[in-house]
Amino acid sequence: MPQSAIETSGQLRRYAVPEGLSPEQWFEHWRTWYGSAVETPMRLEKSAHAVAVPFTPSAISLAGPGFSLIEIVNAPALGSWAPNPDTKDLRLVYFRKAQALTLALNGVPEPVSPGSVRFIDTSLGGSFDAPEGFHALQINIDRSSLDVSEAALRSLLRLPDLAKHPIVGTFVIPALLSWKRPGISREASGTADILRSMMATLVGSLLETPVDDEAKKPALNRAVKKYLEASYDNPDLDVAKVAERFNLSRRSLFYFFENEELRLGERIRALRTRKAMELLLQAEAQRTTYSEIATSCGFTNVQGMRRAVKEFTGMNLREVHQSETVVRVALQQLRESLIP
Repeated sequence: MPQSAIETSGQLRRYAVPEGLSPEQWFEHWRTWYGSAVETPMRLEKSAHAVAVPFTPSAISLAGPGFSLIEIVNAPALGSWAPNPDTKDLRLVYFRKAQALTLALNGVPEPVSPGSVRFIDTSLGGSFDAPEGFHALQINIDRSSLDVSEAALRSLLRLPDLAKHPIVGTFVIPALLSWKRPGISREASGTADILRSMMATLVGSLLETPVDDEAKKPALNRAVKKYLEASYDNPDLDVAKVAERFNLSRRSLFYFFENEELRLGERIRALRTRKAMELLLQAEAQRTTYSEIATSCGFTNVQGMRRAVKEFTGMNLREVHQSETVVRVALQQLRESLIP
């Protein structure tokens, strides 16, 4: 990504075409930036199909040790790039929106469906035709860190759309849709470990080569935590459900959380308790029954919520409103323990 991005925050960079330009200036600005922004310089031309431009292109990237993440909303255009044998990244692209997009790799053009996921090698020449533009998210990982040989890379490039692969659906797409969060620039080292773990797990599955549990651990740990964050209010959620969701044995799942401050079952309970304490502190909680709060947080009954709140605060439910300052301190500590 470019040094000319209009907003820079640590390793996170954003670019958007400035406002107030004519259509011709608009395209030239985007073309000039785009041609210098990517590792393999690309040439853009206007698409003959694009009579009007319905949206403004933009880009955001995060660079870290041995990886980069890129999201581009591209304008209608034709693009091409020359072979770049110095490129050593393994690139996986999620074409979130790609109506009418045609991609030509190694001289063979083919349509790309919206929602498709595939590996791309920019060390080879290629081109694209995007009469309606496209929205793409991309992971680039240093190939040497994954021990992917040239022969293995060629095998990966021949694979069709990977969107329905379980690892892509469980790990890759959620990671690509959630990385632009506040503070991500300060987490670059940890993000690198998670991405390498995720890609190693995917490549191992696709090439049918073994990947040890330590390599899988960072990606799986992160994915499970995000799943719990989204699902804790389901009263049926338990360790068995999580194991089924990630196609793991309970023993394997416990292994991936063995060094965590909160084990798996404890984390589910803590997430429910965090929400319960937040609701109990709200003014409108006076008009909400304990039963309603417990149900909305995933507890099966009020007694379970009482025990959990007592464990984390040392208080019963009635005392929560009488000692708000103490409860808020306990709530903040609980929130910090639940940071993924």
